[in-house]
Amino acid sequence: MIKTPRRPPSEDKKCEEFAAHVAHDLNNLLTAMLGNLELMQSRASRIGRTDFDDYLKSAAHAGERASLFAQRLLVFSGNSAEPPVKLEILSLVRSVVESRRAQGMHVSFTSTMSPARFFGHPAQLELALRELLNNAAEATRESGEITLEVERTGGRLAIILRDTGAGMSPEVLVRAGEPFFTTRENPAGRGLGLAIVERIARQAGGALHISSEPGSGTTMRLEIQSAEPKSPRSRA
Repeated sequence: MIKTPRRPPSEDKKCEEFAAHVAHDLNNLLTAMLGNLELMQSRASRIGRTDFDDYLKSAAHAGERASLFAQRLLVFSGNSAEPPVKLEILSLVRSVVESRRAQGMHVSFTSTMSPARFFGHPAQLELALRELLNNAAEATRESGEITLEVERTGGRLAIILRDTGAGMSPEVLVRAGEPFFTTRENPAGRGLGLAIVERIARQAGGALHISSEPGSGTTMRLEIQSAEPKSPRSRA
């Protein structure tokens, strides 16, 4: 198992500051753009114009995707306006899994532990889970299975995602958590997923561990600090 490599603190700081500035500037631009698109849609509806509805919807969809990208950059930068709160991990994971199943993803989720809590940001952990599931879905696009489980390990809670996809070579594995690194053919907007997951894990007092071999699939283990003392396992 490989823990995502840590870069020098000075390099991390520069990346974080750059990401924060880009995210804030992009959000400001998107606020004006999406606001004007909404006004155009409202005006078109009032005057009965429907001939450019598809163009407006397409532009709004692109704006929403750009807004999500800005959110991912902000998470990566480590800047959050909201303080962490105590969350129950099993219900949060189930919610994300059910949402992805509704979108057509086939993922098996099991847990043999009682409900457990941690301190964090719900939107951030949901984002981390979605990033992990997106990677697993990409790896199993042609064939394979995705399984997810949650367990307690000492004072930490672990979300373990396994896929039976193609796996990673040692050269790819060692760079998997590197910002902007991707092996996908279309790298536009890619390469932040695992870097974001690793950052969220650190903010929650944990870490991201990755193990993989070519032809043997990949296991992502997202560990976060529990907000409760260690307790015996019980079936959820």
